[in-house]
Amino acid sequence: MQKIVYIISHGHTARGALQTGLLGQLSKVADVHVVAKPDAVEALSATVEKEGASIHAFESKIDRGDEHRGILRSHVHQNIRKNPALWEKHLWRTRSNKNSLKRRLPNHLYYYLGAFIRVLPGGRKAFTKMEANGYFKPDAARILEEIRPDVIISTRPVDEMEICLLEAARRLGIHRSIYILSWDNITSKGVFPVLGDSYLTWGPVMNEELKEYYNVPGSEIFNTGVTHFDIHARVREGELKVPALVEQLGLDNQKPYLFFTMSASYFAPNEIDIVEWLAREVENNTFGEEMQLIVRPHMANLMASRSDQSWLGRLEKLPSKRVALDLPGAENSLLTWYMKHNDMIKLSSLINGASVCLNSGSTIAIEAAYLNRPVVLTAFDLEDFPKWKSARRLLEYIHLTKFVSFGGCSVTTNLQTLKEAIENYLQNPQLHEAERQKAVEMECYKNDGHATQRFVENITTILKRVENQ
Repeated sequence: MQKIVYIISHGHTARGALQTGLLGQLSKVADVHVVAKPDAVEALSATVEKEGASIHAFESKIDRGDEHRGILRSHVHQNIRKNPALWEKHLWRTRSNKNSLKRRLPNHLYYYLGAFIRVLPGGRKAFTKMEANGYFKPDAARILEEIRPDVIISTRPVDEMEICLLEAARRLGIHRSIYILSWDNITSKGVFPVLGDSYLTWGPVMNEELKEYYNVPGSEIFNTGVTHFDIHARVREGELKVPALVEQLGLDNQKPYLFFTMSASYFAPNEIDIVEWLAREVENNTFGEEMQLIVRPHMANLMASRSDQSWLGRLEKLPSKRVALDLPGAENSLLTWYMKHNDMIKLSSLINGASVCLNSGSTIAIEAAYLNRPVVLTAFDLEDFPKWKSARRLLEYIHLTKFVSFGGCSVTTNLQTLKEAIENYLQNPQLHEAERQKAVEMECYKNDGHATQRFVENITTILKRVENQ
């Protein structure tokens, strides 16, 4: 039986692999080995083994040189001024008062050094070779030599752990298949240090990005969809339910509600003000006497180290007879942004039951469109911020610009247009429905709940190709 290594380095990867039955289905066509970070192995092992796979620990030991090389590489491989998301990150590193002068100076230096290497004859080629040597870790090679997989599957090829495993696989001649984790990974995370031999994608938008940025031939791209969105389809079809969910949150199960999923203050520094305004409008019957509001903070909002600490107390004051908080399960986290299965079903159910879904530009926008719920983007501020701090910058991110271009959502620029967008959707829930469906088709390939099945079929095809080589 052929062997697969499936890397799990992130919470979204774990959701897509462990909450959809994906590993179990893969285990029917190959011998599956999961590689995860040591501190996550214990938490994941029972579920992984239940799916018929085995799990291994790998820790990529990143030293100071690795860290500095990672910053420099972002400037060597592209002109980040042409990419709003990457340029904003640079400005945060060089202008934010949270970073010491000692931390800001190298970023300034690497910006100019990277530009010099880009134009230096043979400079980028020499840097790429040095970079590959830096990412090659004997421990990564040792694990792969012990397992001897036919295919290694990576979902986050910008993660240090995954890069090291991919580089080891490249040197060992192991087929590298990359299943892109999220809609922003190709355009907002920088150039992948190690490329794949084949790619499983969400859909047509990613396909075109792979061709544009990496010249990947169409024969090596496999339309798959979003595996963890299969849970949304099951909720929509009534296969997964949370009885009296709205009532559990302290609201009336029989009355409609708006659903606001928040971002971290890093992305939307005024969002708590917008949420508080919306809560007052709901309580003042602006959207009707029966309308309610459910607010789901981002996990970062509950962690003082990841968000504005003042938000914690302000969130606690929100609940009322018509406003409720749905707190995500943030007790995790061996894996960044991991969501337990019951919490995922709850989130999906809240999206599915909402009259309107609001967020500043996160993946929830696509998830709401997938469930055919009206989508309102709140990427604006209530005070002046420099562009690199402002929520307005989100609309310039390449992935979000593409999503907005399909016309399946309403983009708001102030409280008045936000109020109008909500009222328009309440009066006509079918508004932009055709455009929402088009957006899902372009971003997620098919809205049929069978992405997990397609993933297995695509990997099976890839395994056969590898066997016949």
